[in-house]
Amino acid sequence: MFQQLEALVRTSGKLQLTLKMDNDRMAVVVVPQGDGKEAALRQPLVLTATPAELDEGFVAAVISYSSAHASLSEQVAATAAILQEAEKSQASKAQKALAKGTKTAPAKAGQSNASSEDEGDDDNDDDGQSASTSAAPAAATPASAGGSSAGTDLLSLLG
Repeated sequence: MFQQLEALVRTSGKLQLTLKMDNDRMAVVVVPQGDGKEAALRQPLVLTATPAELDEGFVAAVISYSSAHASLSEQVAATAAILQEAEKSQASKAQKALAKGTKTAPAKAGQSNASSEDEGDDDNDDDGQSASTSAAPAAATPASAGGSSAGTDLLSLLG
C-alpha cells in the first residue's frame, strides 16, 4: 500500500491521510497538499467501504487516482509552459510594435514635414514665379522709363 502512495507523495510533495469509522464502514480520505496553485491537484480521494473491501480495492484506487493526478499535473505543467511561451511571444510582439511605432512616427512626421516643405516649396515656386513675373515688369518699367513710353505709367493710374 505505501509503495503505491509513494508516487502520489512524490508528485504532490505532501499527502494527508485521514481515516474515520462510520458504523461498520471506514472512510479513507487522501488529500494531496502540494505547493501548486492549481486547485484540481488538491482534490481529495475519498473512499468509503468496509475494511475488507478497502483491503481488496484500496491499492487499485490509489494507483488509479495517482495516475490521474500525475496526468493532470503534467497537463497543468504543459499548459503553464504554453501560457508562458505565449506571454513571452506577445511581449516580444508588443515591444516590436512599440519599436516600429516610434520609428514610424518620426518617419511619418518627417513625411508630413517634407510635405509641408514641399508645400512651402510650392509656395516658394509660386513666389519665385511671382517674383520673376513681378521682376519682369519691374525690368520693363525701367526700360520704358529710360526710353519712349510704350506702356502705362503706374503713377498715372494711381493718381
